[in-house]
Amino acid sequence: MKSFIKYFIKYPVAANVIMLLIIVFGCMGLFNLRKTFFPERTSKIITIQTVNPGASPLEMEQMVTLKIEDNIDGITGVKRVTSKSTENTSNVIVEIENNADNQVVLQDIKNSVDRINSFPANMESPSINLMENLNPAISFAISGDVSLLQLKNISEKIEDDLKEMNGISKVSLSGFVNREIEISVRDNDVKKYNITLDEINNAIKSENIDITAGKIKTSIENFQIRSNNKKYSSLEISEIVIKNDNNKIVRIKDVADVNIIWQDIPNKKFFNDTACVVVKVFNTNSEDISIVASLTRDYINSFNLMSPDIKASIIQDDSVIIEQRISLLTKNGIIGFVLVMIILTLFLHPSLAGWVAVAIPISFAGMFILASFYGITLNVISLFGMIIVIGILVDDGIVIAENIYQRFEKGEGPFKAAVNGTLEVLPAVTSAILTTIVAFSLFFMLDGMLGDFFPEMGFVVIGTLLFSLIEGIIILPSHIAHSRALKGKKPNKYVEATINNTTLFLDNFKNNYYLPFLKCSIKNPVTVILVFISSLIITISALSAGLIKSTVFPNIEGDNILINLKFQAGSSEEKTKKWVDFIEKKIIDKNKEISSKYNNGTSLIKDIEKTIGNNQAADQWTPSTSQSSEKGSLNIIIVPSEERSIGTSEIANFFKEAVGEIPTSESLTFDIASPFGKAISIALFSDDNDELLDAINRLKQYMQNLNVLKNIESSDQKGLKEIKLTLKSKAYQLNLSSLEILSKIRNSFYGFESQRLQLGTDEVKLWIRYDNRDRNSIYDLENMRIIHFGNSYRLGDLVNLNIERDLISIDHLNGKRSVQIDADLLNPKIDNPISITGNIEEFIFSEIKPVYPSIKHSVEGQIRSQKETGVSVKKSGPIVLILMLTIILFTFRSILQTFAVFTLIPFGFIGVGWGHFIHDFQLSMFSWFGMIALIGILVNDALVFISKFNKNLKSGIKFEDALIVTGSSRFRPIILTSLTTIVGLAPLIFEKELQAQFLIPMAIAIAYGLVLATFLTLIFLPAQLKIINKIRFYREWIFTGNKLNKEQREPAVKEIKYETI
Repeated sequence: MKSFIKYFIKYPVAANVIMLLIIVFGCMGLFNLRKTFFPERTSKIITIQTVNPGASPLEMEQMVTLKIEDNIDGITGVKRVTSKSTENTSNVIVEIENNADNQVVLQDIKNSVDRINSFPANMESPSINLMENLNPAISFAISGDVSLLQLKNISEKIEDDLKEMNGISKVSLSGFVNREIEISVRDNDVKKYNITLDEINNAIKSENIDITAGKIKTSIENFQIRSNNKKYSSLEISEIVIKNDNNKIVRIKDVADVNIIWQDIPNKKFFNDTACVVVKVFNTNSEDISIVASLTRDYINSFNLMSPDIKASIIQDDSVIIEQRISLLTKNGIIGFVLVMIILTLFLHPSLAGWVAVAIPISFAGMFILASFYGITLNVISLFGMIIVIGILVDDGIVIAENIYQRFEKGEGPFKAAVNGTLEVLPAVTSAILTTIVAFSLFFMLDGMLGDFFPEMGFVVIGTLLFSLIEGIIILPSHIAHSRALKGKKPNKYVEATINNTTLFLDNFKNNYYLPFLKCSIKNPVTVILVFISSLIITISALSAGLIKSTVFPNIEGDNILINLKFQAGSSEEKTKKWVDFIEKKIIDKNKEISSKYNNGTSLIKDIEKTIGNNQAADQWTPSTSQSSEKGSLNIIIVPSEERSIGTSEIANFFKEAVGEIPTSESLTFDIASPFGKAISIALFSDDNDELLDAINRLKQYMQNLNVLKNIESSDQKGLKEIKLTLKSKAYQLNLSSLEILSKIRNSFYGFESQRLQLGTDEVKLWIRYDNRDRNSIYDLENMRIIHFGNSYRLGDLVNLNIERDLISIDHLNGKRSVQIDADLLNPKIDNPISITGNIEEFIFSEIKPVYPSIKHSVEGQIRSQKETGVSVKKSGPIVLILMLTIILFTFRSILQTFAVFTLIPFGFIGVGWGHFIHDFQLSMFSWFGMIALIGILVNDALVFISKFNKNLKSGIKFEDALIVTGSSRFRPIILTSLTTIVGLAPLIFEKELQAQFLIPMAIAIAYGLVLATFLTLIFLPAQLKIINKIRFYREWIFTGNKLNKEQREPAVKEIKYETI
């Protein structure tokens, strides 16, 4: 290694060539990196969707869902199975194990479902797909003074245009439903002509055809025999002949009206109270969000210029947010870099400071080379990884540069000082980098949502550190050896004066304060250790008492307020729209008031997107719910956080207060868009449906009584009122079965599909059913005629009608009926979801399970993700610790010194905890990941300190003097590394923009933890080494009877005799 280092010092051009190659290829790699909002995730969800028209939720559960669940049970690689059975539809969601092959599991599931041969006859084939990861890039509204059909046609043309662009592949449209051709049969007319619905259906199928009947081959030419009678318009279909009744031809138009209509499924969109179609453009894992959004924005601009009557208005552009985050983190990174340069220049020779700082772009360039090969993207997680690694990079550079410069100041020549200075600290620096790499490798072993996000941060840190080690061995010593500092050239007199003043200040502080305190701690090591232990106990107590607040994920307020309204199932679309409009008006009025009070009259609301027929999820990973007339929602888009002085949650509270209660509504929630889902989510499941529903009611009541939750919702909401039919004795006398009667009712009231026709790009279903005027009351149902063996009977004479309300959906979790209760925290900045979930679980164990023994429960949402992450950390954490211990043991060759380094780690939490308290932030999962970065810096400083201490002992310095000399020589580099890292993170810690809020806890953890780490390395570690030395004395005395002096007890001194062999 010495020859290797000497070569690059002797021939600096070699080092410069390597540096330039890394930078050039790094820039090429950087330009090839795509931008995404979050790190790209491999889909681990398989969906099985099945449609059976007219089937109830119970029928879908028993005839479809249970059969699918039973058949896929036990498939290797399946993590868990959830399902939802609703009217007409069964949705089964299969989660795949992280280490399973998606395609193998998908094929196994397809094979298992294909083996089921007892599905209902009218059921459509199950659709089985691996869910694709689509990230919203940009959405916009198409509106104008035209019909909905025109808006639909225009939006479909826009969809085609966008998909034709290179770089855009996924576009979705909403705000309209599919069209269908409806043959509305008039009851009186079919009675008049004695025609059944089956006769109409047979007439269509036999006449509305386009088929070939063979060929005629003649000696001259061939002819194709074809019946080209396919009819596509409602007018043509109405002319189809049903039958000839006594020489009178009866056509469809004689007994029915034929119209092209919209499906009877509510799906209406409004943008700023104007009817519209919403176009959403997504980016896939192979597409760049910035490119997708940029192409779409350009298209919108040209569209608006060419179409004055129809306007395209951007609703939300997520690329702006990622660009803002990239800009924010880049800005903070540059500010941090400049501050680091300033700090280094104040205490080191400017050329030393410059070459230490150059390690940052070189290491990043090397990482970009690797990132371009491994599919890493520029996103908020990877960018933050770059910021936190700056401190570690500067730390290593300062250690090497400082050591070289100290040797130069002691009289060694530039080349010798560079070689010896590098070799002296290289083992410690290498060990420190390797331990940090091992620590961050934990990010690759995480499960849960965080396991999808944080491997990219681990990759960024590890890749950067690997190249920083190369830079520290090859490039940095070469540059320093040939720098102005080692040539004896002094900097500018003003710079020199500044360096002298800051150095004098640091020396005075060291001599007057630090060294006396160090000597005192060495004399009273037990007292020092007890003080730190007491501080740790106080910090943990403050956390337990709630003084230092904690949560699972940091509370991040987005710029969207989602208001979801839901009435009883079956409520009319008109009623839903009336109340959604009422809410919108109340919010607009309240906005004027609070904007005047809190935002200098500038509106806090930017835009409002209104939906009739569905609710909107507060996070992008929650599956969308089915469309129904009782649902409505408002997406209130607030101006960016940096443009207002009031928080999103406060605005939401004002709006909620203004709206008040909505009469007869089942739920009204005011959610703030969050990337992490619901804070509280509990699922109860059981085979006993009565016990399950009773238990859910008791649990909901308990959660409401806690007075710390809001937006409490359960998935067991009642469905439509159902008219239950039971046969009368007359039906039995006529030998009529329930199936026969219900089939006739279904065909008449629900209708049945006769054909499918292609109208342009739309596949349109042709439905036959009673005219709406003949099926809009219970009276119509009772007076419906049932034809049996040529005779007509009134339905009311054959069956009893009873009205009941049933469930709107039936949920399963791992094959058992389940109900999930979700809730948000009333005060997310104060309350801890973990403790609240703990209280809820305690209630379930003490109050529910003893009463309802069949009930089981599971924790979902954020807590489930946190538990999955926690389990993976428990499995992988010990492996990581063992590897770190091994690296340090190879460095020190001392178990007790290795133990001393590792005992520093928990004490760093003192600074982390109180840092969050000072800035009024909650400790979260992000804070703990900041602790991992802190461990790298803390271990780095401790390794170099102990390595220097061992070297001093080998040189013959007495034990206590060696501690003092080591502390004195390591004081400046440790202070510099801490100061540069803290200053580099300071801009981010004090950043007010929304885009920085969820990164700040990590920055606080590193910065404030580093403050404690400085004291731990310079004060606590020497006291530990003193106690360890005493332990060695007693160990030697007990086992060997030898009473060794302080120096003889140390492994470094014992090694001297072996080093001479």
